[in-house]
Amino acid sequence: MKQAVKIALIRRLASDIHRALASAPADALSGPTACNEWDVGTVVAHLTGGAMRQRDSMLRGRDGYGGPPEGTAGPTTPDQVQQRNALSNRQFRAELGDTLLERFQDAYAALDDLLQDWTDWTIGCWHQRRGTMSADSYLDLRIQELVIHDWDMRSGGTGQASMDAEGVIALLPHSQMWYDLCFRPTAHLLRPVVYRFDVGGGPEGASLQHDVIVTGDHFTVQRPDAHAADLMITCSAETYLLCLYGRVEWIAARQAGCLHVVSHSDAGLDPEMKETIYNDHLHSFREWFGGL
Repeated sequence: MKQAVKIALIRRLASDIHRALASAPADALSGPTACNEWDVGTVVAHLTGGAMRQRDSMLRGRDGYGGPPEGTAGPTTPDQVQQRNALSNRQFRAELGDTLLERFQDAYAALDDLLQDWTDWTIGCWHQRRGTMSADSYLDLRIQELVIHDWDMRSGGTGQASMDAEGVIALLPHSQMWYDLCFRPTAHLLRPVVYRFDVGGGPEGASLQHDVIVTGDHFTVQRPDAHAADLMITCSAETYLLCLYGRVEWIAARQAGCLHVVSHSDAGLDPEMKETIYNDHLHSFREWFGGL
């Protein structure tokens, strides 16, 4: 996807969020979301801060400072990041007060102005969790934040919402960044576990096929090959993203009929044993890639 298309999508998603909340009752900002520790207003504060940090980071990168700012120190594990974000975004929400939606709109307008004039998408920009990444990758990260948190707010904590279809198409090819951000290593396994994903077939028209190979303390993502997979997972792009980002449990999606799994080792096993194998593999995947 070209940068101009990504920029337009970021602008449209931010505009949709602002318009929906600006026309909603005042108490909508206190409503629940799919983020257990954040109400709608806190999610908006998080998105506002993200746009501000991206703009600052890109400006530093353009000036030749793509590494961490001097004195930068902070949490490095996914659990530490989760704890820090839960606190800092609530504090930022309180600080913004009644100016929240105005600051959100201003932050994304300022970011859009910068993106419109940007020319070198290979420039390195600093991100607290990902380290130095290209300006182009930062676009993908901003799309990720907007698409997922837009769904969080519209679902109201019930899970009854559809993801933005254009956002799904844009986000799916870059979903590996989520594996990188939230992997929680465990003890080294004697034998790797291979998860094979066949994603697509939904109304959003996006597809993706890859293997995630986990050794416990490490993982790789690669194109499927001739080797057998321990668990083969088939689902729509939206189901895959909702499960990957921890909004829907893998096992719950399977029980709801939204996700189909097969194991190469289940031939001849009774249904109860198959269930155990499937659920154990899905539970382990959730433990390794449990989100932020």
